[in-house]
Amino acid sequence: MTTKPKFAMYWAASCGGCEIAVLNTHEKILDVDANFDVVFWPVAMDAKYKDVEAMEDGSILLTLFNGGIRNDENEHIAKLLRQKSKILVAFGSCACEGCIPRTGKSQSCR
Repeated sequence: MTTKPKFAMYWAASCGGCEIAVLNTHEKILDVDANFDVVFWPVAMDAKYKDVEAMEDGSILLTLFNGGIRNDENEHIAKLLRQKSKILVAFGSCACEGCIPRTGKSQSCR
């Protein structure tokens, strides 16, 4: 029996648009589940940091990291997921350009 590659996704300080974009793939999201073992995605599943900390370094094939680094927790998880992932992708403008969600009006970074 072959094991599926591991996938993770994390939402740091962001507008939330990336999570919605992924969920807007509708039934295609099932293809992710069919091809990957989703091991960490706090918005979509009950996942604990300690579970990721217990994984071997490099055991996650792909992590999509969206959101900017705003606090110590975001920084810790970014470094942890970098250590545990073979590929870490800065996903979305908040992660790529360091956007910070605005307070008050609801709007995306771009």
